Amino acid sequence: MSNRGTDSFRPSVAFVTHTREYSSADVLPALARCGFTTTERPHDRETERLVAQFRPDLLVLAVDPRHDADLRVIESVARVAPNAVLVVLAPGPHASGLAAALEAGADVCLRDTDGADVFAAQIAAIARRHRAAQPDDEEEPKSIAVRDLILDFDRCQAIRNDERIPLTPTEFKILAYLAKNAGKVVSPVEILRAVQDYSYSEREAQEIVKVYIRRIRRKIELDPAEPSYIVNVRGFGYMLERRASRRPDQAIRAA
Repeated sequence: MSNRGTDSFRPSVAFVTHTREYSSADVLPALARCGFTTTERPHDRETERLVAQFRPDLLVLAVDPRHDADLRVIESVARVAPNAVLVVLAPGPHASGLAAALEAGADVCLRDTDGADVFAAQIAAIARRHRAAQPDDEEEPKSIAVRDLILDFDRCQAIRNDERIPLTPTEFKILAYLAKNAGKVVSPVEILRAVQDYSYSEREAQEIVKVYIRRIRRKIELDPAEPSYIVNVRGFGYMLERRASRRPDQAIRAA
């Protein structure tokens, strides 16, 4: 039997984006202490697409809500992640624009001048609410099908065309975790925390997961050098594609 508790573990995910300078030295450590796996990047035209793929539990926007362009950022991000808690970090000490940020879709508004302790306390409160909202006995599926791959969790097997794909236990856990999050980008740190329940540094996780992904691709991809199942979103992580990128008449064979 598979270890369902370990296989289904998903760390709380935070996504931080900004249109201005802000104190990342205060924000990012506070998120880590509260158990969030965090991706941070400047806001650009890719932000909404990445937020939709990551499906974060928490969004932190370091913006200036006094500006119409930044209010539109809040609105667009809130629209693609309606289930995430959206925290706006505004420049201080003035309160101008905070009401507009809340109207645009923010759940919480803080100012730079509120200080690191207030930010950390607010994030800790959000983390507590998020953990309390998680079901204690979420029913796990017995299998998941992604295209022509079937992951059988009771037998810990990957199957294609009625043939078993020879995966090691860790390879199966990684592929199963990607399948449970198909269509969503997951970071190497998140993958290892899910399958090993142990935290690695970002660099360590990147190197370890890269080796496992290479091995899995050799076994499931038509051409491991041009993968169509497990794709790499550079700088962020890996994603199991739900849909084939090739023509329907192209056959699939095991590596």
